[in-house]
Amino acid sequence: MALLKLPRRYYLHKRKYTLAREDGITDAWHSKQDEEPGTALPATFPSLTKLAAAFYTTVEDLDGADTVELTDPIATGAGLTSRESAAVLAALAPLL
Repeated sequence: MALLKLPRRYYLHKRKYTLAREDGITDAWHSKQDEEPGTALPATFPSLTKLAAAFYTTVEDLDGADTVELTDPIATGAGLTSRESAAVLAALAPLL
């Protein structure tokens, strides 16, 4: 399991796990995630569009992510290919 070292990352995962629910709780986790400070991913970051679609928008959202998480097409992942995941993690390393 990928690490949830920061509150922003914890809220991201809670948000993703509640997506299937229709009781408004996902919006609450979204708000909590957005309230936490974060460093925006650079415009040239690999797979930026796919990451943003999966709610990974800051360095802190990815801090602790691993290949398994990023390639998982189900609730928690971004659905990246193995190659895309490796590129994301390589680009992330100097930002941490």
